[in-house]
Amino acid sequence: MVKALAIQVPLDKGEKIRKKLLKEGFLRKDLKIRKKGEFLYLPVKEEIKGEYEYVEMDFENVGISVPSYKELVNIPSRFKPLLPSSFDVVGDIGIIKIPEELLEYKEEIGKGLLSFGKKLRVVCIDKGVREEYRIRDIEIIAGEKRTETVHQEYGMKIKVDVARVYYSPRLATERYRVARKVRKGDIVIDLFAGVAPFSILISLIAEPSKVYAIDINPLATKYARMNAQENGVDDIIQVINDDARNAIKMMKKKKIIADRLIMNLPHSAHEFFADAVPISKMIHYYEIIEIKKIGERLKWLKKSVKEMDHGMKIKDLRTIKSYSPEKIIIGVDMIIEEKV
Repeated sequence: MVKALAIQVPLDKGEKIRKKLLKEGFLRKDLKIRKKGEFLYLPVKEEIKGEYEYVEMDFENVGISVPSYKELVNIPSRFKPLLPSSFDVVGDIGIIKIPEELLEYKEEIGKGLLSFGKKLRVVCIDKGVREEYRIRDIEIIAGEKRTETVHQEYGMKIKVDVARVYYSPRLATERYRVARKVRKGDIVIDLFAGVAPFSILISLIAEPSKVYAIDINPLATKYARMNAQENGVDDIIQVINDDARNAIKMMKKKKIIADRLIMNLPHSAHEFFADAVPISKMIHYYEIIEIKKIGERLKWLKKSVKEMDHGMKIKDLRTIKSYSPEKIIIGVDMIIEEKV
């Protein structure tokens, strides 16, 4: 069984809505539609504009065979097993990591991806994240010569330049999960906001009183302001271009305490954890880590909080996604208690 987002519709309207969602590309064809009582539950890829009622529930995986882009890549057959099994799609840009052995065939791989993804207009190689701004090292290998696009996710539109600011579509479900937990009137601090997808989604589907979107990259905060305005939430979100520690000092000075603080900086969030604790009631913490070291990290987090005379309760610990054969990205929801 697979937990997924679904639309609840009356049985008499189910077939009409199913055909509409299928035509528009929103229906998940890998999951079996469920019937329960007087309703039909249609699994969807994301929230859609319209007066639909959404639920999260378990669905049976129907095990359909999904065609692979590998079939469209014109390279010697002995190299095809080396092709990556997946790639990212941001707007109309495909981003793929290619092993060194296949770099001489990068143009053929790019052409294959363009043919496979009918909505793709650009294909890039991801050479890894570099510098303090978490920017992907990007090279265009097929399609139009641009790296700016507009990505849609759960009803929001995010403008992003994939070569100049960092954005990961693979965190879409996690962003939605956190946004649905935000309560009316909450104050949210998005400490490493980037182009502000967490902040904007929270502002769109929850009712926070204020969201502070902080990032050190001036171009990221420029896009964050544009995105907040485009999505009509610029009255809720305050975008701050500053180092996280400086921003935290400002929050302390103004006595701003976050009901929820998001630390989506998986390579180095632990370096800022102690700074964030005094201005947080709950922290959503993300880190890239070896599986065998997770227990050690949790003990360290608890010890760090205790040393500041606070208490901490771990509410949830989950794997977000794989990062490498040895490492995963974890998400930890933790409640920070008052000084003891």
